[in-house]
Amino acid sequence: MADALSLSSLAGTEVLAGAEGLDRVIQRLNVMEVPDILPWVKPNELLLTTGYPLRSAGDLAGLVRDLNERGLAAVAIKLGRYVDTLPDEVLRTADSLGLPLLRLSGAVAFDDVLNQLLTDILNRQAATLARAEEVHRVLVDVILAGGGLAAIAEKLPELLDGSVMVTTPDGRVLARSGMDEDMSADPRFFDPAGGRFQVENFKHGARALDDEDPRVVQVPVLAGSLDHGRVVLITRGRSAEAADVHLLERAAATAALVITRDLAVSAVEDKYRGDFLRDLLAGHAGDDEHVVRHCAGLGWDIDRPLAVVVAELDGEAGTP
Repeated sequence: MADALSLSSLAGTEVLAGAEGLDRVIQRLNVMEVPDILPWVKPNELLLTTGYPLRSAGDLAGLVRDLNERGLAAVAIKLGRYVDTLPDEVLRTADSLGLPLLRLSGAVAFDDVLNQLLTDILNRQAATLARAEEVHRVLVDVILAGGGLAAIAEKLPELLDGSVMVTTPDGRVLARSGMDEDMSADPRFFDPAGGRFQVENFKHGARALDDEDPRVVQVPVLAGSLDHGRVVLITRGRSAEAADVHLLERAAATAALVITRDLAVSAVEDKYRGDFLRDLLAGHAGDDEHVVRHCAGLGWDIDRPLAVVVAELDGEAGTP
């Protein structure tokens, strides 16, 4: 919202009330031509009005409350022709809610505001999409090169301007990047006892942006109905934005592919190990040299003195 006020089409605009809400995001534009505008307003809209519909709108303070409940970004009014001033009760209500009420200059034309703001919104959206495509391209390259979670975490800080982690669902860190020792030991983020990231203390996805100054965003890594963990961003000296959430969701989707791939590979490897172990115990695995080479390929070092132990579990108390 504050950035929009710097546009030439809004030159001379005065903030009448609700200045605390100037950090609200404008995503849409609308024009109020009738008093019963509520069914047509959408979240994050800038609502423009000449003031004419306000003459018959009845409870203006109530209208401000209703507009705020619908997530409006701001109301911009041309005073002087149809409405000279807004009642003090309306201004107090807007201040208490943090809903910006803007007084447009008499020289402002609505079509100029609409054209310039729409162009600015589209340019920002295009930039966000371009950034998302860059993140997607980089992460796909990581996967195609055979990289894992550590490689993904290594790429993200330069793309997201922050420290990045991939964790298990309960917060155990699987990979991290862009994080110094002080942050790694910060009790605001990590459990001092075990170094676990405290996932339960931070909101997921876009809900994190509801905080006054969001610095931590986490997105679940989902594959179907399975929860494989979190991708976490801790920003560097700035508040997290909606674009950060969008990019983290891309990263989480990529992490889900990597984890699913690794699980599939691990399942196949486990099957080969199990089959070979059965053949070995049954005496069908070949000569000793072949067995040693095969075990080495499976990650087992048996070319050394070993002892074989056969154990039986104790029965439960009271059973033979």
